[in-house]
Amino acid sequence: MTDLFWNAVSSTLSNMVLGGIGTLLAVSLFVGYFPLLKWFPVIGQYVQVARLASIVLAALFCFLIGYRASSERCEARTLKAQLLAKQMDLEAAQEATARADKQRSELAEEARQDRERIKAYAEQLKARPNGACILTPDDFSGRVRNHKRAN
Repeated sequence: MTDLFWNAVSSTLSNMVLGGIGTLLAVSLFVGYFPLLKWFPVIGQYVQVARLASIVLAALFCFLIGYRASSERCEARTLKAQLLAKQMDLEAAQEATARADKQRSELAEEARQDRERIKAYAEQLKARPNGACILTPDDFSGRVRNHKRAN
């Protein structure tokens, strides 16, 4: 119900309604409280009604303006909260990006060091006397069966 009321109050039609109420309020204040108008026979009979109407229209006008102002403040708070949440998300994304860049550079450095170690190990393997077979059956005499001696 309040959404329906707010849509009616916040639309262009509501601006026209508020303008109409304001105009009626000004006319009723003029007719009801201008000192000499009550002595005119055509207008004099409407002075009391105009005074009552001015009070009712002033209350309605104040209510509608107050409702609009409070709704705009509420909407401003909502938008501010949404903006704050988006800023926090943006900061978190920037921090995550910075952290990912740092981790990526650390991993790249580790990969470079690993490549250097692998290269050094490959050089070390090439420097050994017999890269194909370093161990001989004599290295395990007693545990490994020596086929050459058995034949």
